[in-house]
Amino acid sequence: MEGAGEVVVCCSGVDAGVTLWDLHSGVLISHLRTCATPRNALAPVGSHFLAAAQLHKPGSAGGGAVHFWTWHKNQVAFKSYPVEPIGPLACTSDGAYLAGGGASGRIYFWEVATGQLLRLWPAHYKNVSCLVFSDDDSLLISGADDGLINVWPLLRVLDMGEDNQGAEGQVAAMYGWSDHTLPVTGLLAGSGGPNAVVVSCSLDHTCKIWSLALGTLLRSIVFPTALNAVVLDPGEYALYAGGADGRIFITALNFGVPISSGILADGILGTDAALIGHSRAVTSLAFSMDGVSLVSGSEDCTARLWDTTSKQVLRTFTHNKGPINCLLVLPRPPLLQHGTQQGRSLNRQIPTIPVAPLSKYIASDAVSHEPNPWEGPLVVLPASYQEEEDFEGHSYSSAAMERQIQELEQRGSTAAMQMELERLRSELRRALHNGQQWQQLHQELYCFCVDELMGGNKERDEDDDKDGERLYHRPSIRCGDR
Repeated sequence: MEGAGEVVVCCSGVDAGVTLWDLHSGVLISHLRTCATPRNALAPVGSHFLAAAQLHKPGSAGGGAVHFWTWHKNQVAFKSYPVEPIGPLACTSDGAYLAGGGASGRIYFWEVATGQLLRLWPAHYKNVSCLVFSDDDSLLISGADDGLINVWPLLRVLDMGEDNQGAEGQVAAMYGWSDHTLPVTGLLAGSGGPNAVVVSCSLDHTCKIWSLALGTLLRSIVFPTALNAVVLDPGEYALYAGGADGRIFITALNFGVPISSGILADGILGTDAALIGHSRAVTSLAFSMDGVSLVSGSEDCTARLWDTTSKQVLRTFTHNKGPINCLLVLPRPPLLQHGTQQGRSLNRQIPTIPVAPLSKYIASDAVSHEPNPWEGPLVVLPASYQEEEDFEGHSYSSAAMERQIQELEQRGSTAAMQMELERLRSELRRALHNGQQWQQLHQELYCFCVDELMGGNKERDEDDDKDGERLYHRPSIRCGDR
């Protein structure tokens, strides 16, 4: 078994924190404080952060919470507070986008670097229980307590046009599958992007296998108990389903069997096709990169490492604080170098990706009272200056761009002129009120107005450089009484 470069990450539904073990040696690496998560609510954000939705206590006021940790510190880096309790979390493989499922059935879609809530839409009729991305990050797949499974293309999620009803409108699902009769408890997407299979499990005792390419159900497998978790081996030869009775059922996949005979009876499985060791419900499953080692988490407060070839337990990780709700098996993060001088120097060298607290509302980021100069509507240049066309048919030329720049500069100079004019008027009124000599101020005001009206700013600057001073031969005007 080659697991030296991997870690096991576990957390509980009580405030017991997040515990990390080395998969190969079983050594406790770290314990991240302050965490109580619902199921499927733990997600790595790139290779530098870990995000976990926090369990919302019934009857407590306020919305939900999402905590973020860095791997080299055991305290929460920062906390975010969405408007409602968040259950499942899923992050793209590059750590750019984070999706969260709400108790109301809505899905929240954030940009990680800015924390901006990009999209919010009603996805289900009941609490969202599962969220996963396809392996190419092109599709978001959701399951919920209403028994529905929906597939959302990210192109539609990120499209804010009128045809897609804006940032808070409905998103059209690519597929909507409703074959489960009870809440969906587990989801996974296989390899192959839009051509992959999707596997779901439910409290209705079934695992269902779907085709993303065809949008149809390939197989439904019946088990003797309710299911909480499902996983495929890396080669996608066998399916492992975690049951509420503590057993992990194994089913060989054979997609050559016709769909009509694809429903397998429980009698075919038997005890030889199950991993038996947990005393309570299995809540989460994850495979190691070696393709042979399986890690399972259970409500009996243990995580077990299985050799799927011999069906034996190789190691047991004890989580004394509480029952395990979420479990991950990850490549050892670069920042998680424990207890060595080499690790401490590596921590200083590796930059972390930008992560910001998650926004509550879309409008809070979309509206700004003091917009930046580069923000605003796009400028469409006049057609008379068209020379080149881009892929959308807009035309641009150097002459048109120069003219646009000149207009912007002229607007800026006009604003400066108005400020200077108002300053001179204010000084002139103050001089008249105090009985001071105002002839010099009057002359400065007159010269300033003449220069701006005649467009003499440029000539005045050139004359000042040559002669050192400028003479005015215009008769003075009489200032009216105020």
